[in-house]
Formats: sequence, C-alpha cells, structure tokens
Amino acid sequence: MINKFLLNLFLMVVYIALSGDVSFLSALAGFIIGLLIVTVIGQDTGKGGYIRRVWGAFRFGIYFIYILLKANVGVAKEVLTPGFSMTPRIIRYPVDGLSEVEVTTLANAITLTPGTLSADITEDGKTLYIHAMYAESREEAIAELDELKVWLLREVFDHEL
Repeated sequence: MINKFLLNLFLMVVYIALSGDVSFLSALAGFIIGLLIVTVIGQDTGKGGYIRRVWGAFRFGIYFIYILLKANVGVAKEVLTPGFSMTPRIIRYPVDGLSEVEVTTLANAITLTPGTLSADITEDGKTLYIHAMYAESREEAIAELDELKVWLLREVFDHEL
C-alpha cells in the first residue's frame, strides 16, 4: 500500500511538472490520474483494492478531523470556564492482536487528540497505557478508544471486523 501511494504521489508530481500548472486543481487531477494508473497496474498484477484503501484512508481522515474538533472544543471549554471539570484517568487498553505498525498508528492518533496521551506500552506490546483528561468511567473511555481502533483498522488497514 505504501509503495502504491508513493507511486501515486510521484505520478502526481510528474503530472504537475508536465502541465506546468502548480495549483490545487492540477495536483488533484494529477492525483486522480495517478490513482487510476496505480489501480490499473494493481489489477494487472493481481493486487487490486488500491482505490478502496485510499477511499478508506480519506474516510478515516474525515472521522479523525471530527473527533479532533470535538476534543478541541472540550479542551477549549475547560480552559475558558472557571473551575475544574476534568476527570483524569490512566487507562490500560489492550492492543494484543495488532501489528506494531497498527499499534503505533493507533497510539499516535490517540496522542494527537487533545485531552488524551499514549503514555506507555508494555514490554510484550499487548497493553497500551493512555492518559485521558475526560474519562468519567473506564467503560465509556474504552468504548471511545474501541471506536477509534475500529475506524482505523477497518478504513486504513483494511481489516474485516
């Protein structure tokens, strides 16, 4: 997938260079043309599904922007209002069964979200320790983390869940 995506970006840059137009629309056109070329090459080699994976990554990006905005509003509200309404908690979150790349991506997505931080991972790589600013109950926090993990695995890593 990474090789295909890098090839797609290279083809986009080639398109921009050949067209001489450095604009968003030109980059988008180059990306789409590169997407089609990489897809045709993938079909020829029997390794298809590239468009579905790019679309899934785009969908995850939209979902992630939504949870980022929601978390930013929560943190901004905490900063702007008097008092202390945080309910901080350290959560042990099981990540066994995930590859190292999947765990790293999940941990980075958690850390990028305001109000949460991936603090540590166990030596065996099966448990992630997460600090959450707003975790009234462990079950609610785990449910939100599970939702993020499902989105990530389904849309970016193409797992059947």
